[in-house]
Amino acid sequence: MAALFGCLLGLLVSHRVTGPARPEDTPAPLLSPSGFIDGLTSWLDGGERVFYDWRIRQLGEVSERSDRVVLVSIDDDTLAEAQQGPRAEIAAYPWPRQVMGGMVHRLVEEGASVVMLDFTYPELSPRACVTPTRSGRGALSQDDDALRALLDQDPGHSVLAFRWGAEGTRTLPPTGRLWPYRVRLGSYPNITEARTRAQSVLALQRPAFLIPAGKALEVWAGVADEGEGRGLGEQMGTAAASIQERRAADDAFRVAPADLFLALASVQVQGLDPEKLLEVRQLQHPVTPLLSQASGYGATTLPADPDGVVRGVPHLVAYSPRGGERYVLPSLPLAAAMRLAGTQKLRYADGRLFIGDTYSVPMDAAGYSLLRWEAASATRGARGPLARSIRAWNVLLNLFDSQEARPVRFDHDLEGRAVILTNTSSYAPERRVTPIGPGIANGAVLGQALANILASNGITRAPPKVDMLATMGLAFIGAFLALSFSWLLRSVGGAFLFVCVAVAAGAGYVGAAGYVFVHEQVWIAVAGPLWSGGLAFLVTTLYAFRTEQDVREFVHSALGRYVSPDVARLVARDVSLMKPERRQMTVYLCDIEGFTRLSQALPPEQLVPLLNTFLTEMTAVVRATAGQVDKYIGDSVMAFWGAPVRTDRHAHLACEAALKLHAALAQKQPLWEKQFGHRLSVRAGIDTGDLLVGDMGSELKSNYTVMGDAVGMAGRLEAANKQYGTQVLVGHATAQLASDAYVFREVDRVLLADRPQPVRVHELLGRRGEFSPEKQAGIALYEKALTAYYGRDFIVAQELFRRCGVEHGDPVARVYVERCQRLIQTPPPEDWDGVIRWGRRSTDAR
Repeated sequence: MAALFGCLLGLLVSHRVTGPARPEDTPAPLLSPSGFIDGLTSWLDGGERVFYDWRIRQLGEVSERSDRVVLVSIDDDTLAEAQQGPRAEIAAYPWPRQVMGGMVHRLVEEGASVVMLDFTYPELSPRACVTPTRSGRGALSQDDDALRALLDQDPGHSVLAFRWGAEGTRTLPPTGRLWPYRVRLGSYPNITEARTRAQSVLALQRPAFLIPAGKALEVWAGVADEGEGRGLGEQMGTAAASIQERRAADDAFRVAPADLFLALASVQVQGLDPEKLLEVRQLQHPVTPLLSQASGYGATTLPADPDGVVRGVPHLVAYSPRGGERYVLPSLPLAAAMRLAGTQKLRYADGRLFIGDTYSVPMDAAGYSLLRWEAASATRGARGPLARSIRAWNVLLNLFDSQEARPVRFDHDLEGRAVILTNTSSYAPERRVTPIGPGIANGAVLGQALANILASNGITRAPPKVDMLATMGLAFIGAFLALSFSWLLRSVGGAFLFVCVAVAAGAGYVGAAGYVFVHEQVWIAVAGPLWSGGLAFLVTTLYAFRTEQDVREFVHSALGRYVSPDVARLVARDVSLMKPERRQMTVYLCDIEGFTRLSQALPPEQLVPLLNTFLTEMTAVVRATAGQVDKYIGDSVMAFWGAPVRTDRHAHLACEAALKLHAALAQKQPLWEKQFGHRLSVRAGIDTGDLLVGDMGSELKSNYTVMGDAVGMAGRLEAANKQYGTQVLVGHATAQLASDAYVFREVDRVLLADRPQPVRVHELLGRRGEFSPEKQAGIALYEKALTAYYGRDFIVAQELFRRCGVEHGDPVARVYVERCQRLIQTPPPEDWDGVIRWGRRSTDAR
């Protein structure tokens, strides 16, 4: 049951979604099988996220905040200072984009290796430019041109933001008004120059066309009439421009702003299947005047998990504007890392995204990376998990100082560091809830993602099969603990310890998973395995408790049926007989030879009647010899003589019972073979010693039973029959007490681990006076061979033992033939006494 339960939960745990849910993942109805599985999986994922957040905070406790990424924050204090300051252009927010470009340029001058702008500019600037950049263009585009011009002063040092949406319908390029004419604005030898020219057309809110002309590309712009075409040609610096009527076929060569953006922002990733990436349906990219190869472009969208917590960043997404070619777009941190590495080469292998040969970060095949938060909790202020943040007002003051040729006021120590310029004021978008706390700015999350890339670290999710094996393993452990410690449930204190065992096992697993997470940054499932282990523990506990009740009822029932009438009468007269006392007694233990094989061969409806018949015969023999059946252990029977009715002939009675049982079995063999198709062979062990006897047990269960060394020795003797090929082995004390009526022969001298002195083992051969001359001759020959053996005359002993085996079919003699052969080949030391250690090979002499 534990195996089945663990497998089912393991499959659910392995069927997981690492990142946020996709829009196309429509939930099934809850009452359907798939809906139930989805609901259970979602419930397990919710619990797993709780343990994940706890481990993230533990990792943050031992991590050091990164100083490689610095946050420049437009906070409320900055806006207040700007509003009260003398510069009117920044008194109202949002500021002109030229000011933002000046801040970027200033940060690069102060040593920033790359500056990320956490601002999307999907529309033309609504503000006038502070300082006009050129004439002939509308004021609405001059502010964007100014920003672009400032960014172009530091090529490769800026990354602009765009946003995407994964829900809703796909955004198509706008068709706009009809343009019946087109004007030719130039021919260019390569696509880069042609796109640059087309970008200037698009900035004027006109359609652009890239039409092949041999090996060159011609750039055309749509116009309303020929006069507008000539005016546009002059404005764009093309005199006597060719003007033609627009054809329907031109639409195939039309270039939309999104096309230019995709050409600049998309990346190629070796080893990654774009079909597995999250497909976005809507884009908000920078307005056309801001597009340039001098800047990188990355997404700032941070989707949250179903519980509203941001735990990672989708570094790569796919976009197909017309449902055709897929473009792979990077996140803002990834685009910044590509700029820092000076490469456009991305490679995905073994669960990691490699940025050139410089950086790498763990990422799944869907483009999603879990963040390694380098703080246990978010500090008050804008920096979040980062080591430093700078007020944008300080950067502005440095910018104004440099523009006015004054010494700058602040040393920001930005040399070689990446900077993210973000808004953390009251005007900022909604702040993010993260594993380390709520209220973290979007830019701080992106900064942490870049810090992970620059350090080439992150969180790696363990393979699904590891989580599945952990779930199944904990189910087995839970079941094993419940079975192993169910005996503790017999008392209130024991029940408390029983629960503590389960809690300790669960805590141990959580601790191990936490250790792997903190030291190896590997996320192994916790919630699923804990539920699997806990429920398996509970179910197995209920099963064990019920089984113990059934066994107790069966034992009480069996004791009532098979208890000796003598015991019943004596106990009725004197209950004190059930009290424990120590006396010399003889213990008998037997089992059916080859019962495991027999139980596999017979169906239950035949095996149970056969076993019941054997136990009935055994019980009858024991009661007939004044013995007591102590217990049945599967196919084994344990009996004793000498209590509660005292007798000095307990050893005789045990030997008599052994012989009678073999006689009864021999008589029943033809019937059993006919009825069940099998014959039974029994092996037995008998030993005598001082035993504790009486009514022993708990309040819930007690038996009239015996305890002592002789019980264990009887079990060892019974098991040793298989080694010697004998039927009944007895201890030395039993052989001495019953030697006047029964014939024994010495089989071996053994040393037990729990006894300081060697013990002689004997075989019960039969009653005195019942041996044929041939049998007596075989016994005499064996005794002669044994004497030669202990006299170290191994050659003579081997020959005599060989004769015993050949002439009398003696299995014990065959054992000694092999033993003599080894001793002849390797003579023993001078102090050899023939004693062997049980549990090792028979030649392992002391």
